[in-house]
Amino acid sequence: MPSTGRNDTMGMEDILEEVRKGDTGYAAIFDLRRTPLMCSNMVRQFCENNACGKYGANWTCPPAVGPIDECISAVKKYSKVLVFRSDYKINEWYDYEKVEETIGRHQENVRRVRELIPKDAGDHLVLSGGGCVRCKECAYIRKEECRHPDTAIPPLEAYGIDIFHFAKKHGVVYGAPEGEMYYFGMILYD
Repeated sequence: MPSTGRNDTMGMEDILEEVRKGDTGYAAIFDLRRTPLMCSNMVRQFCENNACGKYGANWTCPPAVGPIDECISAVKKYSKVLVFRSDYKINEWYDYEKVEETIGRHQENVRRVRELIPKDAGDHLVLSGGGCVRCKECAYIRKEECRHPDTAIPPLEAYGIDIFHFAKKHGVVYGAPEGEMYYFGMILYD
C-alpha cells in the first residue's frame, strides 16, 4: 500500500533521526542496489501455513495482498530502504495478550514514522513485521472494504522479505532475549 505521507519538510535522513528517538533498538538506511533484500516464496509460506492466524482473515495479508510474485516485484522496484526495529519488554512470551499489545504498539510506531514522510517524497511502500492489527476484527472476514486503508500496514512476510537473513547479514539482533519482543518495520523508497 503506497502512502502519500503528510509532512513537507523532512528527508529520509531526518526521518531516520526521528525513528531513533522512539522505541527503536535499531535503525538504518540501505542502498538496495548494493545490499538487496532477500525475498522468497519460502517466507510467504509462513503466511500460507497460517503461522500467525491472519491468512485469509486480513486485508494486508495473503491472499488479499496479492500473489507473491507481484509482492516481490513491488519490493524490487525500490532502490533504498529505511529499516528499524522496535524493542519491547514483555514478561512472558506465551502471554498472547501482551504479545498482541506489543505488535499494536509497534504498528503504531510504524504509522507514526509513515506520518513523517513528506507528501512530495514520491512512491514508497511501508511494511511491518506481522499482519495489521489496526482493527480488533478485520473487515476482510466479513467481505467488507478495509476500514482504514490509509493506516493499514502490510507485513514484511506477505511480501516475502526474509528479515532474518537481512538481520544476520547486517549484524542486527533478530531473536529477542527472554523478556523482550522485537519487531521490524521498513520504508522502501527511491
